[in-house]
Amino acid sequence: MIRRAPVFLAGLASLALLSGCASLPWLQQSSECVSWVAFDDQEKLAESAQLIVVGTVVERSGTADLLGGDARLYRFAVDEASDPRFEGLELEIASRADGCAADPYGFGDQLEAEGRIAVFLSTDEQWGGLATLTPFDGVVPAGELEPGLAPGLPPVAPPTG
Repeated sequence: MIRRAPVFLAGLASLALLSGCASLPWLQQSSECVSWVAFDDQEKLAESAQLIVVGTVVERSGTADLLGGDARLYRFAVDEASDPRFEGLELEIASRADGCAADPYGFGDQLEAEGRIAVFLSTDEQWGGLATLTPFDGVVPAGELEPGLAPGLPPVAPPTG
């Protein structure tokens, strides 16, 4: 009895190793990396936001899929807002992560903050909820918020229910 299967499988494995798996498309992963804009000041942050809220993080509440990765969700108690309809509400906010980094929150999570903070928000089209502008910009201590800032993008509607 001739055993050709083990020789064939060993040859196939060797070919895959030599080719760097390029010939095996199901082993390749594709990912897109976003280049995040860097904001020079709070006025630029406001121009790119749909809503600015001031308040406190209540707790971490889960995750949402943003740009193909898990972003942390937080419950946020709103004391003040650029749109008064949001004042007194509790919102769910996603903290954007850097999906191209080995540790998406290796630089820190902006919403893991103590005390009152100001958060510059936009609607995430994929998830449909509110999220920080970038993984690096969009949260400042409430005491450092410049007065008179107004969001530059069309407003969002408060959550219902």
